[in-house]
Amino acid sequence: MFEELKQKFLASFEDKILHLEKALAEQDAQALSVSIHQLAGSSGSYGFDHVSQLCGDIETLIEDSSIGTIAQEKTLQLIQLMKNTVKENGEVL
Repeated sequence: MFEELKQKFLASFEDKILHLEKALAEQDAQALSVSIHQLAGSSGSYGFDHVSQLCGDIETLIEDSSIGTIAQEKTLQLIQLMKNTVKENGEVL
């Protein structure tokens, strides 16, 4: 049962990546912050601690309703990490 839920969570990464990319493109710090926060919690619950940790790092970088250069770079790293995690677990984006 847990493995089934974990696979569904991985399958949702494509949509989550689109939300992250849109928030970056629009420089929408609030949307990015919400997406990152949700992803941090759920990733940790499913055992993807590396994703959760990077999300935590990004959360601390998003300040004053703006997305700085480092937050952008870390978010792009997160997107790549999510894609790699999906591939490592046998899914395809």
